[in-house]
This record gives sequence, structure tokens and C-alpha cells, in this order.
Amino acid sequence: MNRDVKNHNQPLLLRLGGDLGLLVHRDYRGLIYRSSIVKVSVHLRKASDVAIADYVEMDPLSTVRATRIPNNSLGLVMLAMLAIPRGFVASYSDIAELLNMTPRLVGLFASRNPIPVIVPCHRVVNRDGTVGGYSAWARDGRGVKALLLSMERVRINGFKVDREHFMDPRELKDNFYRIYNYYHALISERNGHSEED
Repeated sequence: MNRDVKNHNQPLLLRLGGDLGLLVHRDYRGLIYRSSIVKVSVHLRKASDVAIADYVEMDPLSTVRATRIPNNSLGLVMLAMLAIPRGFVASYSDIAELLNMTPRLVGLFASRNPIPVIVPCHRVVNRDGTVGGYSAWARDGRGVKALLLSMERVRINGFKVDREHFMDPRELKDNFYRIYNYYHALISERNGHSEED
């Protein structure tokens, strides 16, 4: 077990763009358990030498390994959101069908995502392509969600995503099960190690 607690107690500030940043919190093992979008002063923006693109370009399996995803319904929705690659979106309805939930329940769990941006809840939009809300930044959730999607080269016109950026539901399902199987193997591995400690 990693005993170097000092490095993980300090939140990591990542540049999002403009005056926004992402504050990332890690546990004693270095696993990300929470992130939040924050308004950042000019001084702090200059001090943060890590851009968000450098940090969240990880493949979904690396993200699963680097984060604490709960083993419950919220965790399932988080894994489904990780199945949406950069440059694409999926609808609340697509994820609901995949997980046998209602779209409203998917939206509720997406709004409770403790690791926004890193677990990309901003890639989940309404079925008609409208961006929808984004609870990670209450002041202008739609605007920040559109900004994040634009940074990922998703074309948006009037808070509506172009259809070409919607993911094929079969690909979403394939990606989800690959991530889900990896996640459960990782949980077993972590539980095996914690019993040995």
C-alpha cells in the first residue's frame, strides 16, 4: 500500500479554459474520489501547469483504475458515461435503455457524479440533441456543458449537438461491457489486496 499520503492530500488544479478550473481530490491511495469545477483567479491559472486535456485523455480503463467508482447504481451510470468516447455524446435514453433504468433516473445519477469532467457526464445529452443541464456548475450549467463538449470537438449549434456526434447504441453497449468487466475484475483485485493487508 502507498504510504506517501502528502502528495495525495493536496488537491490538483487543472485548467479547463477561460476562468474555469477543475479541482481534483485524491484519497490516500491516490485514487480520485471527487472533482469540482471552480472559478480560478488569473494568479492560480498561471500556477496550474496542467491542462485538463493532458489529464483526462486517459482511456476509460485507466480512468477506472485511477478513480473510486462506487459499486452501485451510480457506479453503473458512471461506467456507462465512461463508455462515451471524446468527441461523441449519448442520450439519457440510450444509457437508460442500456442499464434498464428510466432516462430521469440516469439524469439524477449523472447529476450526482462525484467526479465531473473526468467521468464525462457532460457527454450525456437529451435525445433531441439539446445539451440539457449540468449540475457541476450551477451558475451556467448549459454554457459550461457546451464549452466542455466544444473543447472535445463536438459541434454545437444553439445548445444543440449535431447528430453526427451521437454514438451508435451498439458501440455504447460494447464499450460499456468492456469497461464493466474490467471494473469488476479490478474490484475483485482490490478486495483481494485489502484482505491481505
